[in-house]
Amino acid sequence: MEAVWEKLFEMLQEESARMEDEQGTLRGELRAYLERTLQAKFTVTSGTVFALDGTVVEGSDLILYDRLHTPTLGVGPHALIPIETTGIVIQVLDVLTDRLLVEEVEHLRAVRRLPKLTSKGFTGGLELMTPHPYTMGLLVVGSSELSLQEIRDHLANVQEAWPTEERISAVVVLGQGVVVYETGGTGEVRFFPVAGSKLNVLDSKEHTLAFLLFYITSYLNSIEIIPPNLITLLSTFNNLNQNHEPSEKSK
Repeated sequence: MEAVWEKLFEMLQEESARMEDEQGTLRGELRAYLERTLQAKFTVTSGTVFALDGTVVEGSDLILYDRLHTPTLGVGPHALIPIETTGIVIQVLDVLTDRLLVEEVEHLRAVRRLPKLTSKGFTGGLELMTPHPYTMGLLVVGSSELSLQEIRDHLANVQEAWPTEERISAVVVLGQGVVVYETGGTGEVRFFPVAGSKLNVLDSKEHTLAFLLFYITSYLNSIEIIPPNLITLLSTFNNLNQNHEPSEKSK
């Protein structure tokens, strides 16, 4: 069994090294990798995440969503993904700077603040007992002008006044390590912060891609998606029709 694990980690190290050496963008390389490795229920795209109240967040680099409950929506290459079926949003940078850290964390916060409005009893007419799962926010970078410790401290300062449900979960620097929340006292890695948890640095080095894969697939396996009730969007179409009705003069 140890030989199997050694081979797996060796393959992931080779994949990570290939991403760092490729001439294409890290976003494109990471997207292609996730398309090959994510469990079949989920897929990945780029585009806009929207809520049923009309709120949208544009420009998400990688949206990991439940393909079984998401209709194909969009205009041209720009996908429109409902927040209800969005499990994880990942922002990707080739090089992380102090300024870009703040910008991308603010973007992920905006996605996490989108309301999931579909009633819990919508699916099949049954009253579901579990709430909507959180949408996870991650930042993945190829390299960084900041050390992992500087990322940890700056991220903690930026998010200090934010509610825990709006904070991002981790910053991943490929080939170096991860800044992620851990449970105080036990050191258990967390998907999301809670009272008593704190940001910590994991020097995972060449195993960082393996950490990312296991982290996101474990979370996606743990959640139960409540599909969006898209019929509420009909009111939007009604408003559009009313706004475009011909006037008496034009008849």
